Amino acid sequence: MADFIVGSVVRDEDFWFRDEFISVLWNSLEKHNVLLVAPRRIGKTSVMYRLLDFPEDDWLVVHLNVEELRTPDEFLIDLLDAVNEHQPDYFRKAFAGSWSFLKRVLSRIESVEASEIKVALRKSEDLSKSWRTRLDELMESVYRSGERTLFIIDELPDMLNAMRAGSRDECAGFLHWFRKTREQSLRKYVRWLVGGSVNLIATLDRNNTVNLINDLKVENLEPFTEEEVKRFVSAMLERYEVAFDRTVIPRMLDLLGSPIPFFLQMLTEELYRHWKRRKSSLSSEDVTNIFQKVLLGETARDKLQHYRSRIDVHYPEEDKEPARRMLNHLSRSDNSVMRENLFHIFRQCESRRTSARSGADLDNAFQHLLLYLQSDFYIEGTAEGRYDFSSRLLKTWWRKYCGFEYAYE
Repeated sequence: MADFIVGSVVRDEDFWFRDEFISVLWNSLEKHNVLLVAPRRIGKTSVMYRLLDFPEDDWLVVHLNVEELRTPDEFLIDLLDAVNEHQPDYFRKAFAGSWSFLKRVLSRIESVEASEIKVALRKSEDLSKSWRTRLDELMESVYRSGERTLFIIDELPDMLNAMRAGSRDECAGFLHWFRKTREQSLRKYVRWLVGGSVNLIATLDRNNTVNLINDLKVENLEPFTEEEVKRFVSAMLERYEVAFDRTVIPRMLDLLGSPIPFFLQMLTEELYRHWKRRKSSLSSEDVTNIFQKVLLGETARDKLQHYRSRIDVHYPEEDKEPARRMLNHLSRSDNSVMRENLFHIFRQCESRRTSARSGADLDNAFQHLLLYLQSDFYIEGTAEGRYDFSSRLLKTWWRKYCGFEYAYE
C-alpha cells in the first residue's frame, strides 16, 4: 500500500505518474547530456532517485547533491564519495585498483569508509591547485572502464552561485572544465544529468556564461495534471477507506491550482487525519477549512517561505525589490495582470536607484526579470500580454503573508 510521503524523496511504490517522463529521460540520455528543469517541491529529486533505483540498459548511476559545495576540489572529493556510496564495486574496479593517485591515497587508510576517504583526500595534496588534473584523471578512469555511467548532479546552480561568490575565476574555470568534459562524455559511454531548484539557465545568463551549458538538452518536469490529481486523491483516500463526497476533489483543484506534489500530498494527508478523528464523510467545506488551517497556516509556512526568501538569496540586488513588488501586486489581483502594469512597477523601482537605467537598457532589464520569474516558476503568461502566478496556492499564500508589504507606501 502506498504511504503519504510529505517532504521526503518518493521511491518504489510511492512514486506516481512519472513513468512516461522517466522513459523520455532515458531516451534523451542515449544521445545527450540533460538539464532537468523543475520548480522546487515538484518531485525533481524523486525522479533522479528513480533513475538511480531502476537503471535501464546496464547504466551505472551515481547521484550527487552539490548544494553545500563551494569549490571545485570539494566537487572532486564528493564525486568520488558518491561513486563509492552508490556503486562500490565500480569504485574499486575503476578507481581504487587502477588510478595511481587514488591507490596512493587509499594505501594510507585502513578502510574505504566515506569519512576516511574524504580526510585522506584532503591531506593528500593541495587539491585547490590540482583539482582540474585530478578530475581529468578521474574521468579517464571512467572512460577506460567501458561502463555506461550516468552522473546525476543535483542543485548545481546553488554550487555555482557559491563558487562564483568565492572566486569568479575559479567558477569560470570549473564551468569550462565541465563543458569540455560533457563534450568528451558524449563520445564515450558517459552521460550527465544536472538540475536544481533554482533555474540554471537564468543563473548563468545573468553572468553572461549561459553558453557554457547550452549543450544540455532541456527536459521540463511538469506539475501533475488535473486527471492525475483526481486519480491520486481518489486512490489514496479509498485505500485508507476514507468516505468523501464528489465535491472534495474539485474543491482541492480549485484551491491548489496547478498542484505541486508536495502540497497535494500534504493536503490529502491532512484530510485523511481529519476524517480519522471525525469518521464522517469529507466535504468541500472540510477541504476549505484544512487548506486555510494547514497550507496557509504555520504548519506549511516554512515550506512556502522559501519562495519568498530565495529572491533575497539568488536574485541580483537591483532585481530584488521590483521582483517582490511585482509578485505582491499579482497576488492582490483576482485575475491576471497586464504586462504594462508590471513594467510600471519595475520603472518606479528603477527610478529610485542612483544608477537608474532608461530607454532600451530599462526595457531589456525588465524583460530579463520577467523571463527570470517565469523560468523560476513564479509566474506564467496566461494570455497575450497578461501574467499571473503559476501556482494558485503560492498566490494565495503570497497575498496573505507578503501581498501588502509595500501597499501603503
